Amino acid sequence: MESRVLILNHDPVFEDRLLSFFDTEEGVEVRVVRSVSDAVLVLIAENFDGFIVEGPASLSIEAATVARQHFPSLKVLCAPWERLKSDLLDEAERQQILTADGTASSKRLRREVMQFVQSLKNHRNVPEEGIDPCHSLIGNLNQFSAAEILQMACLSQRSGRFTFKSSRGKSEIYLHHGSVRHAVYGTLEGEAAVAEIFRWRQGRFYFEEGLISHAHTVDRPWAHLLIDNLQKLDETLDAATVAPNQ
Repeated sequence: MESRVLILNHDPVFEDRLLSFFDTEEGVEVRVVRSVSDAVLVLIAENFDGFIVEGPASLSIEAATVARQHFPSLKVLCAPWERLKSDLLDEAERQQILTADGTASSKRLRREVMQFVQSLKNHRNVPEEGIDPCHSLIGNLNQFSAAEILQMACLSQRSGRFTFKSSRGKSEIYLHHGSVRHAVYGTLEGEAAVAEIFRWRQGRFYFEEGLISHAHTVDRPWAHLLIDNLQKLDETLDAATVAPNQ
């Protein structure tokens, strides 16, 4: 089975030294993104065994930290183009981010990167009780809306439970092979609960892969739910911004 590695490189055309290491490497599938937001959306939509971040020192540690905060079980390697100062090294250690010396010779850097890739093959997480810890996801609704995360999860055919928490309370949405199967918020269930969650603009969410609901309160396809609820949300926002008659 191939290992899948996502690489964040802001300039893969001119800063391609690390990328070239994979040109002849067998058993590894590599995908490259240019921004942190793209990386998070791709990691939501697809399963990767590891994440490698390149770039300027402070930016690369920041990007790696964002990935760690959203995907607590993902193996992350930071290979900055500059030597890391002690404070950044301390931050990487706190976040359990591995580091490679991006200023080293190509031979040494290649060795460090390939050791990381080999560790992905040797330490694949095994699901326990239907939950795969590699696929857990944590994030903030002020970074990604509920509609965005749910859409990416449905498009990637995910199965599991989203838990949303905010000052409004706690809500849950269960997915089954990319379809919304059940949603609950307080006394609301089904589409009414989904509609309420779409309104949230602050709070946190957590996704647990493999948790399936026995309840089945949502029957319509995800695309229909998305269109209807976004249309209702737009109408609500339009009504709220209409100036009163003079």
